[in-house]
Amino acid sequence: MSELLIAVFCLWSIILFPELSSASVSVPYETETLTADGNVIETQTAYVPIGLFAKGENILNPEDIYIDENNNVYIADSGTKTVTKFDENGNVLQVYGKNLLKEPLGVYSDRNNNVYVADYGNQKVYKFKGNGELVQEYGKPDSPLFGKDAPFKPEKVAVDKRGNIYIIGESANNGIIQLSQDGTFLGYYGANTLKPSVGKFLQELITTEQQQARLFMKKPPAPSNISIDEQGLVYTVTSGTAWEAIRKLNIAGGNLLPPDITEETNLVDIATGALGNIYAVGNDGIIYEYDSSGNLLFSFGGKTNETNRLGLTMQPSSIAVDDLGRLYVTDREQGKIQVFEPTEFTTTLHQGLALFEEGFYVESEKYWDEILRLNSSFGLAHMAKGEALYKQQKYEEALKEFKLAHDKEGYSNAFWELRYRWMEEHLAGTFLIVFAFFITGSAVKFVDRRRNFLQPAKDISSGMKRQGLIQELLFLPRFIKRPIDSVYYLKSYERVSILSATILYLVLVVEYVLTIYWTGFLFTNRMTENVNIFMEIGTVLLPLFLFITVNYLVSTITDGEGKFRDVYIGTIYSLAPTLLFLLPITLVSNILTYNEAFIYTFSMQVMIAWSVIILFTTIKEIHDFSFWGTVRNILITLFGMFLTVLVFFVLYVLVDQLYQFVTSVIEEVLLRV
Repeated sequence: MSELLIAVFCLWSIILFPELSSASVSVPYETETLTADGNVIETQTAYVPIGLFAKGENILNPEDIYIDENNNVYIADSGTKTVTKFDENGNVLQVYGKNLLKEPLGVYSDRNNNVYVADYGNQKVYKFKGNGELVQEYGKPDSPLFGKDAPFKPEKVAVDKRGNIYIIGESANNGIIQLSQDGTFLGYYGANTLKPSVGKFLQELITTEQQQARLFMKKPPAPSNISIDEQGLVYTVTSGTAWEAIRKLNIAGGNLLPPDITEETNLVDIATGALGNIYAVGNDGIIYEYDSSGNLLFSFGGKTNETNRLGLTMQPSSIAVDDLGRLYVTDREQGKIQVFEPTEFTTTLHQGLALFEEGFYVESEKYWDEILRLNSSFGLAHMAKGEALYKQQKYEEALKEFKLAHDKEGYSNAFWELRYRWMEEHLAGTFLIVFAFFITGSAVKFVDRRRNFLQPAKDISSGMKRQGLIQELLFLPRFIKRPIDSVYYLKSYERVSILSATILYLVLVVEYVLTIYWTGFLFTNRMTENVNIFMEIGTVLLPLFLFITVNYLVSTITDGEGKFRDVYIGTIYSLAPTLLFLLPITLVSNILTYNEAFIYTFSMQVMIAWSVIILFTTIKEIHDFSFWGTVRNILITLFGMFLTVLVFFVLYVLVDQLYQFVTSVIEEVLLRV
């Protein structure tokens, strides 16, 4: 059935657009998508340009495009100062606002064929009947809630199923202007937000609402464009910011999409398709397609200086999609509307998405298999296939797909099921083995008390513990129990040495590297294939040695009693909780799901806090400081570390510039000689 629909669609497109007969997947742009780990890669062509819509008609500067449920196309044109309605073949059906509109920038048609036009020039929104008759004008609301000094410069307009009018206005920082059918101001809706920051948090924390109103507060940018889908959800796009640049608003005006959905700051319009997919276009001509959850599917297109380059635009201003999935992109500079159709690859993806969005995970699996056959790095396909396998209780296979997709929620759910299944099958045997182990241990101890047959092994163990280096290493747990007493032995040269401390530094490095590879998938974002071992070693040792050196120098100036040897040894022995528990906690992370995540996070927090407290105590005792003296010493040490790094950075830049200068001089001399 799907193959038949594709064939019918292609035939229909060829009839409607003569250029289709020569269309091919050879396009003047690359199509890109995201891998599961967030890398941008090239993928199969998603959309191909098939021609121009309404070619030859009087379209001068198209500002906005809207396609209704009957595939009628409405173009707001600031050049002709009209709105024109076309049928799907590009034939003119009606012209609105002739000799009335000054600068129409937005157009929308409701289910009753009423046409709404946002006229920036007249600072009004006009409502026309389908036959072109003007019905109503909406000027600036006179409600005090709107604001006496608030501007009313309509740029875009949309209407929901209840007939409420949503207006995007220039500099309307308070949000979307919402009017009823009779023009009553209903309030502002879905105002943009500012990206959270420490300064903003502190300002809100220490000031009241009245004080904030008197302060100079940075205002969020106003939305740039709007779209409403078949379910009545409102979508906005905002230029000039990457924070919530694309939003999907609930009834309360809250954003349902990730705030960092895109890094682009140049988006000019947004549209939604039948599947709930989101389409956006930037002023650089790049077109973006996202699924209903905000996952990027494709980006393609671009800019050109040539007037006849099909597929590329000069000044894109709007985007729309019809019920066949074809994209219409207006070009204000060229006065053209380009049409793109989905390829077979995209059609397959959309078929899988349609089933997946409806909850038919199993039925969608064959489509994801086809997508992965064509592009094995397509992250969304791995996630969706993982869901399909999970619904079929194929948890091991689902686990692999979720891992490839970096879908940690799905991975956690599948792992929980696998762990539960394993426990059902092996828990009794495991308890039996543990019980047998304790019984055997008790029996060995009982026999040893009567026969003393373990005495040779005890003698060997005692002999090893009497070795100097072994004793020094075994002194580590004492720092956890009695840090103050332990520092005394450290300063009196009795229990520890530089050699044992150096060995522990090496152990810390090894443990840190092992945590990179052994931490459970759910609790790490590291890509092991990208790990540079030498960089990781430097990440551990350089801060530690910088802390030791700067602390010794600072303590010398502030009359600290500790020697460099004491700081060197005391620092690593203070990290006893980390040295003893880092690997066990890391290994435990491999058998936990998100339901038990607090075990891992709390254990790591306790381990780190414990190490910091012991380090603070050690520094205090080594230098014989008071409590506040130690606080001051550590703060100065951290500041000194910052200055040291800054100095080395400046020196690096200067040396690099000197090297480039000398190199360029030598190259110049060689060329002249």
